[in-house]
Amino acid sequence: MSIIQSISNTLQGKITSGFPKKKVLVLEGGGMRGIFLTGVLQAFADRGYFPFKKIFGSSAGALTGTAYAARQIYIARDAFFSELLSGNFIQLSNILRAEQHILNLDWMVETIIQGQDPLNIKYLKRTIPVIITATHCSEHNPPETIYLNSKKDDILVSLKATAAIPVLYRGFVHYGDYEFLDGGLLDPVPYKKALEMGYKEDEILVVLTRKKGYRKKEESFWIRTIYESYYREEKYRFLVQALENRFMMYNRIIDELEHVHTGIDIITPPDDFNVDRLSKDPRRIMEGFEQGVHAGRNFLWQTHEEN
Repeated sequence: MSIIQSISNTLQGKITSGFPKKKVLVLEGGGMRGIFLTGVLQAFADRGYFPFKKIFGSSAGALTGTAYAARQIYIARDAFFSELLSGNFIQLSNILRAEQHILNLDWMVETIIQGQDPLNIKYLKRTIPVIITATHCSEHNPPETIYLNSKKDDILVSLKATAAIPVLYRGFVHYGDYEFLDGGLLDPVPYKKALEMGYKEDEILVVLTRKKGYRKKEESFWIRTIYESYYREEKYRFLVQALENRFMMYNRIIDELEHVHTGIDIITPPDDFNVDRLSKDPRRIMEGFEQGVHAGRNFLWQTHEEN
């Protein structure tokens, strides 16, 4: 057990009065950018801040949110500093190998989630639900978001499905009658699902992995060509359309979050956050984690002072 983990375990459960009484936590995905989420949730765990009734997460947001819900944020934190930096997870050498995954999600599940200190699935079934987004890609139909539930669905398959980035993960993650890809494809920041479930704006906290003001650009000609080549069969035409229009969907979600649903609190990385989806530089990862911790502490203390 690490020193940080020992400190966290000591402090967990000691709720500090005056902290914001939020009910919903929404976590954006983003691969290795998830280190910022991990820093924020480390700051929350260190202060015993567990007020949420539901956690919504996509991709890396689902993984960090699940670890936090299980009171095991150290699983996500330690993974970013060790296993996820290894060549076993991101295998860029497989780019030209059509049958080999570039993102080895099976290895991630076996090594991180089911590792020496595995995720406490029994506790997860008893605690608050983590709602995990995954994109169902049925043949000849537009893809749709499915919201998996940590208390009802297979958590290992759910975490794998939500992280299955198109092309980087070859094929689909199969679960019952579903064929899943990346949960961030259609609903990367699932705050609207929380609103649909009846939660009020001031009850929701969103943590993003992109800097404030960020908007996606249209995919380049080369990226579109890769999508059209890999999913070239006619039955995947709606999936290709969704991938190529993803930037518009993402920007609309963020526009509405910032300008329509203004009662929702948002934590974003600072302008000098320098971690991208596939970063493997330990120094950048450490800096991103520290920036997340700082942002989490600032949120708690600023709202504490306001109260």
